[in-house]
Amino acid sequence: MKLTILSDIHDNVWNLQKALGSPEVQQTGALLCCGDLCAPFILKLLGQGYSNPIHIVLGNNDGDVASFIRVAANFPNIHLHGEYFRGEFGGRTVAMNHYPDKGRLLAESGQYDVVCYGHDHQLNRGEPISTKASTSRKETLLLNPGAIMGYNGAALKDIPATFVVLDTETLKVAVCEL
Repeated sequence: MKLTILSDIHDNVWNLQKALGSPEVQQTGALLCCGDLCAPFILKLLGQGYSNPIHIVLGNNDGDVASFIRVAANFPNIHLHGEYFRGEFGGRTVAMNHYPDKGRLLAESGQYDVVCYGHDHQLNRGEPISTKASTSRKETLLLNPGAIMGYNGAALKDIPATFVVLDTETLKVAVCEL
């Protein structure tokens, strides 16, 4: 199974529409969003532009939660999960959070095959993390899809707008630049 993983849209409707219109996205079985959509209307674009399941965690810029819930209720394929998401796709366990430090802790727990995060707008194509727990899983793939927004606010500079497609069978990550 292939998954689209994206983050940090920050109301950039133009880049989001490019991503949703791409064959790379449309050929995946589910979409994961690691937070910072910003305005609730972004949920409408997601729900209208992608028909498979969409799983979303909230980021630090997703303040109008009541409106997010109201808009998401109009799209049966959109699932809001609050701060954390845990699920299974193609036989792989996946966890998602908005923050890098919490993502790393999830990866180090040894409970997941893949952990996704966002927040810092820095693309991480997949870093194998050795687990600290005594589980049969030796490593967890920790990844950040970069930012759909295409801007790094900490550095005040443009960056490539990116998302990734994860193949759950091989754990290969394909970076897609807009």
